Amino acid sequence: MITVIAQSARIARTISYALGADFEYNGYYANEKYFITWTYGHMVELSAPGIGRDFWLSNQSFPILPESFPLTHAPSQHASGRYMPDPQLAVIKHLLEKSRKVILATDPTERGDLMAGYLLRFLNFDGKMVRVALNDLMHETIKNAITYPSDNTSGFADNLRQLELYDRMDWLTNLNINRAIAFSVGRNTYPVSRTSLPILHLVAEREKAIKEFSPKKSVIPTITVRDSDGGVFSFRCADEWNEIPEGFNEAVKADAPVEVVSIETEQVDTKSPKLLNIEELQKMAALHFGMDPLETYRIARGLYEKKRISFPGSSRAGLIRRDFDDFKKDVYPAMCIAKCFKALMGDNYSPYYTTSAKSLYNRPHGIVLTAFPFVGLSDDERKIIYLVGRGMLATFQRSFRRNVTKVTLACGGYTFIAKYVKVVRTGWVRLFDDTIKSSRAVPNVEIGQSLTVESVGEIGRTTKQPVPMVDFTLLKMALSLHEPDCRENVVKDIRYLRSHGYLHRNLAGEYSLTEKGQALAYVTRDMKIASADDIKFWESAVYQVATDQLPESVFNDILHKYVTDVTNELLASHKLSKPMGVEEVCPKCGHGKMRIFGKIAKCNNPECGHYIHRQIQGVTLSSREIHNLLSIGSTSTIRGFIGADGKPFAGKVTLDDNHSPIVIQVSK
Repeated sequence: MITVIAQSARIARTISYALGADFEYNGYYANEKYFITWTYGHMVELSAPGIGRDFWLSNQSFPILPESFPLTHAPSQHASGRYMPDPQLAVIKHLLEKSRKVILATDPTERGDLMAGYLLRFLNFDGKMVRVALNDLMHETIKNAITYPSDNTSGFADNLRQLELYDRMDWLTNLNINRAIAFSVGRNTYPVSRTSLPILHLVAEREKAIKEFSPKKSVIPTITVRDSDGGVFSFRCADEWNEIPEGFNEAVKADAPVEVVSIETEQVDTKSPKLLNIEELQKMAALHFGMDPLETYRIARGLYEKKRISFPGSSRAGLIRRDFDDFKKDVYPAMCIAKCFKALMGDNYSPYYTTSAKSLYNRPHGIVLTAFPFVGLSDDERKIIYLVGRGMLATFQRSFRRNVTKVTLACGGYTFIAKYVKVVRTGWVRLFDDTIKSSRAVPNVEIGQSLTVESVGEIGRTTKQPVPMVDFTLLKMALSLHEPDCRENVVKDIRYLRSHGYLHRNLAGEYSLTEKGQALAYVTRDMKIASADDIKFWESAVYQVATDQLPESVFNDILHKYVTDVTNELLASHKLSKPMGVEEVCPKCGHGKMRIFGKIAKCNNPECGHYIHRQIQGVTLSSREIHNLLSIGSTSTIRGFIGADGKPFAGKVTLDDNHSPIVIQVSK
C-alpha cells in the first residue's frame, strides 16, 4: 500500500475523490492501492533532554545549550489532555506500518517540508518517501502528481537540513531570551521571538520619526535654453542645496554661456513581472484594497481549497509550456468574458509565453487562476481573484520598452541635466497605467555646441512628514529584512506581535505600538537580539552550512556564542532588573566594575563585558558569595551542588583561567 499524507482533512478528501478512494475510515480514506490521511500542521516539534513542564521554574541555569534535539509530540487541541499527542498521530503511524511507500502531499512550503520531515522521523518510517507539490487541487493535477510522482528525495533532504538548522536556531534563541525575560519580570510578561523583534522596532522607529519630525527645505536651480530649431527646453541642476551657494547667481544668469557636454541615448527594456506569490499578493491587496495581510492569506488559502487559484506559496516561478497552453485554452477565455479583466486587456491583448512566465521544471510556481468560473465568490474573494488575474496578464505580456535620452549641459561650473523618454512599446505596463506616453522631442543640439541661458528659475522642495505604517509599508519593510528565499514567515511574525498585544492595527490599517509594545521596544532598544542585520547574517550562515561551505560544528559554536550573548545582555539589563549595590573589580580586565543583577554579574567596561552567572550546578550564589568570589577568588563551602550523577555535594566556587566560575568539590 501507499500512504498519501495531505495538509488537512479537506485536501485529503479532495485527493480521495481524484484517486477514487471511496472508503472512509476514522482518520483516513482508502481504496485497494492508497491510504489517504492528513496532518493537523504542527504535530511534532523539537524538544531537549531534561526539559519538562516544570523546566521554567525548576532550572535557573543560563543559557540552555543542549547537545541533542530529540523530537516530541506537540500539544494538540484534538487530544483528550493538554500535553497528550494528537490522535491523528496514531492513525498515521498505523497506516505507515502497513505501507511500503509514503507520498508527502503537504503544503509545498518550507514549513510543510519541515513538518513532514519531522513527522516521518518521529514515527520511524524507513520505507520509500516521495515529496510531491500539489500546485492546485484540480483532479488532473492530483492524478498526475500522485500517480507519476517525480523523485526529488535528494532535494527534499537538502532543503530539510536547512530548515532544521533554522528551527534549531529559533528554538535555542527564543527559549533562552524568553526565560531571561521571565526570570526578570515574570513568565509570559513579554514573550518574544528572534525574528519579530526587528519588526517591532521598525514601527517604533517610524513613531519616533513622526514625533521628532522637523521639515527641511531644499532648492534645485533650473535654466531654460533654446535649441537650433528655436524650441525652449528646461534643465535641472544636478545638485540640490538647502540654500543657493554664494556665487551661483553671478555664474548662472540670463544670457550666460552654456555648453552641451553630452547626449546619451539608451534603450531600456523592463521585463514583465513574475507571477505573484503570497507575499506580493498581500502587498498588492494592502496597497489597493487596504486588506489585512492575515485576512489576505486566509482568503487565498480558501480559494486554493475551492480550486479557484493555485497554491498561495512563496514561489514566483513560471509555468511549464503545457500549463501555459492549458491557461490559454481554459482560463484565458473565461477571463475575456469577465468585465474586470476585459477592461484591463482592451481589444489588442494577447498572452505570450515570456521569459518571466517560463519554467523548465514542473515545480511550485506563482499563483495562477484555475479553470473554474469566477462565480459564487464574496467581495473580498473577488478582489483576490482580480489581483491574481491581473498579475497573470502582466506576466504573459511583452516587456515595456522605451528609448531614454539624457542631455547634459555645463554653465558657470555647474551641471544641468534633462531626460527625454520615447515609448517604443508599452507592453505589460499598460495594464497598470494607461496614461504612459512619450515625453516631448529631444532638443536639436550637438555635443560641444554653445547655447545661452534664456531664463533662470528654481524648484523648491520641503520634506514631508512621515505617516504611520500601514499594511503595505510594514509588510514591504519587514520583507526587506530577509533574504528573498527566507520571507515565508514574515506575516506570521506580524501576527505574533499583534496577538501578544505589542502592535495595534486600527480600522484604517495603520499600525502603532501599544503600551506593552512601547515597553518592550524600550527594553530591547540597541540590543543584539533586536538587530535587523543579524537576520540576514543567520540566513546566510544557514545556507552556507546547507551547501557545505561552512562546517556545522563551526556554525554551532557561532550560534552558541550568539545565544549566550543575547541571553546575558537581557539578564544584565538595568531596564529589566536593577543592579545590586555590591560592585567589585572585574577579574578579567582589571578596570571595569562587576555589577550584580538578578541572575548574572557583568563588567560595566564596554570593551570587556565579562559575565559570571549566579546559577551554578543547581545553586544560586548570593551577593555575599559573589563578593567573596570576585574579591578573594573563592567562596566559602556551599552545600547543595548537583553532580553529573545527580547526587548533591558540597563545594567551593573558584575562577578558572578564563575567569569563569567552576565548582571544586570538598566533600560528599
